[in-house]
Amino acid sequence: MPKTKPLALLPVFETGNTKAAAAQAGATSADLWMTPYESLRYDPRDNVRPVDPQWIKDLTALMIHNGYDKGSPLHCYARKVDGKDYFYVYKGQHRYLAAGAAIKAGKDLGKIPIVVRDSREVKRSEMVIDGYVSNVSKPASPLDLAMSIAELRDVHGMDTKAICTRLNISEQSIRDAALLENAPTELHALVRDGSIAGTLAIEEIRAHGGDKALERIVSGLSKAKEAGKSKVTKKHLIAGVKADPKPAVAPSKINDARAKQLLQALQSVLHDPAFDHLSPGTMHAVHTGLHGMADMLDAVGPLPANHPIHVPNKHGVFDACETIKAPVSKRNKKSPASIHLAHIEEGAWIHSFTLEVGSGGMSGLPSMHSFTVVYPTRGQAIRGAVSDMTRVMQSPSYAKAKEAPIVNAWLDKLYAMPDPDWTPELAAKHAASLEAAK
Repeated sequence: MPKTKPLALLPVFETGNTKAAAAQAGATSADLWMTPYESLRYDPRDNVRPVDPQWIKDLTALMIHNGYDKGSPLHCYARKVDGKDYFYVYKGQHRYLAAGAAIKAGKDLGKIPIVVRDSREVKRSEMVIDGYVSNVSKPASPLDLAMSIAELRDVHGMDTKAICTRLNISEQSIRDAALLENAPTELHALVRDGSIAGTLAIEEIRAHGGDKALERIVSGLSKAKEAGKSKVTKKHLIAGVKADPKPAVAPSKINDARAKQLLQALQSVLHDPAFDHLSPGTMHAVHTGLHGMADMLDAVGPLPANHPIHVPNKHGVFDACETIKAPVSKRNKKSPASIHLAHIEEGAWIHSFTLEVGSGGMSGLPSMHSFTVVYPTRGQAIRGAVSDMTRVMQSPSYAKAKEAPIVNAWLDKLYAMPDPDWTPELAAKHAASLEAAK
């Protein structure tokens, strides 16, 4: 069986003295100007890449939570305009624009560090070359992210919410990284040396578990090498699957059954709790697509259910609550995880969960004495339980267990389920609470 061990993390180190280190290295100082943001200017023509609005949003979120990285100065040159000298940004336009957006949102970034190009080297040709070369960089891989998350969690004690906030990633990214983190070390090596992309490795682990994924990837690598390739792709992993000799002809028209499927999908989007985070154009398209179909909607899509109110026993415990179980383990024929839901009153749900994974376990039914959050719908209570269980599953004692892939795949499926009880009123209330929290 392949060996699985935690990713190697850097030990805590002692910081040194800057001036002493500079003297030891024989370093000399250079100009780094700390400049008020409003004093900087920007000409899009000075930058080799067009502006990417989504990248600006991502950087803005990072700056709001982490501040401006003083180790990443903007690169500027001095330009004379109407007889006055100004600093113009020619490298780092996305950081410049993101800093402006963060400041507009109320974040105090202080002065922005800049380095200024020597006036004797301010040539358009050199600036184009400099701008292009600086944009050629190696992005962080999923394995790099997994190592970063593991260190923040295990060495520095940060919880999932803090990690998501500081790195501007989702809980799904945390779950994906955990799959890779706890995979066999041989699989880590294949990702590191570029034999397989980290994202494809995660897909394989989620679908087959760590050990089986490694087996499939090694087999796929052999097929790739036979074809003269050095990297496994999806086609090498499915090379052994026989294709249907008579594939079905794609329908040329949308029949009633497919129209119903599309309508169900559109209604699922409307009822999703994150619907209000979509762009205004997308929300308008969904509302327009469903306009005038109120009578038809009663017959399709996820319908709100009439959930019974659960009554606690004399100890305040809901022993007659609803229980959702994970698929059974082939190893012991038992379900390794369960979510318990209690509908305590109209529009109020609480949850608890049971885990029997590896050598560890925890169990408990919902109780009036132990809940911390009340959710407005059953779907939101399920998502809350999924988030809590995901954090528990990241601990080494659970993450390495044979049942972990079963539980994680089940949690991913539950988290992606639409919420049929989610209403426009709840969406508006949710949006208002998010706005108030800013």
